[in-house]
Amino acid sequence: MSKLVNLENGNSTNSNLPMENVQLEFPVTFQLKAVMYTSGSDDENKKKLVDVFNNLKVKNKFTNSKKSSKGTYISYNYKVTLISKAQLETLYENLKSVQGIKFAL
Repeated sequence: MSKLVNLENGNSTNSNLPMENVQLEFPVTFQLKAVMYTSGSDDENKKKLVDVFNNLKVKNKFTNSKKSSKGTYISYNYKVTLISKAQLETLYENLKSVQGIKFAL
C-alpha cells in the first residue's frame, strides 16, 4: 500500500500548502480520471487509454465512466498502479498525446 510521507515530520511552516514537502512512496495505486470528447466511440476511447497503460506496463483496471450533463465529454476512471516517479511523469506526458483527450487527473 502506498503512503504519503511528510519530509518535515508534520511541522509544515506554511499552512496554506498542506502538501508541500510531502513525497509519494512507490509503488502507488490511485484513481486516474481521463476526460475525453465524446466524438469517439466508448470502445475507441477506452482502447486509446489502455494502449498508453500497456505501453508503459502500468497495471490498470477500468472502474467506471460518466458522460457530462451536456454530453460533450465523457470521463473514464481507472485504478492504476505506478512503480516510480519517472513512470508517473511519462504516463501523464503520453496521455497528453491521446487524440480526443481533454485532461487527465
